[in-house]
Amino acid sequence: MVIVLLGGAILMAVRRGEHGRGAVLGMAGCIVLFLGVVCNGILVFATPSLVSSMGVSGIQPLFLVVNLVILIFQVVGTVLLISGVVARRNPAAPAQQGQWQPEWQPQSPYQQQPPQQPAPQQQQQPGWQSPPQPPFGGGQG
Repeated sequence: MVIVLLGGAILMAVRRGEHGRGAVLGMAGCIVLFLGVVCNGILVFATPSLVSSMGVSGIQPLFLVVNLVILIFQVVGTVLLISGVVARRNPAAPAQQGQWQPEWQPQSPYQQQPPQQPAPQQQQQPGWQSPPQPPFGGGQG
């Protein structure tokens, strides 16, 4: 469990830029669960010496307190992991200014295209004619 939780915390720290708040919550959950595993390990290794020094009847309140602390670590760590999974991710970052972006988007042949509207005709006022444009009219020459 120690390796899994440390690996998870490292992986979430590396992916923090992509996942934002979810990765931070997940990393905190892994660290809290890691602390619970460490407390449990200390309790397992310290039990024989505690029983010999305190006796069986004197150790029961200590075990109750230590187990409650471990339970709190597990509950808080699990809640943090779950909230990290359901947290919103960072939206895709827009391209920075100065970077080239294509102005057209490829169209799928399966998408329904709206019908093209003809360009609106310019109405001229009576008695007014627009001057000829250089490529078509009699320019200077």
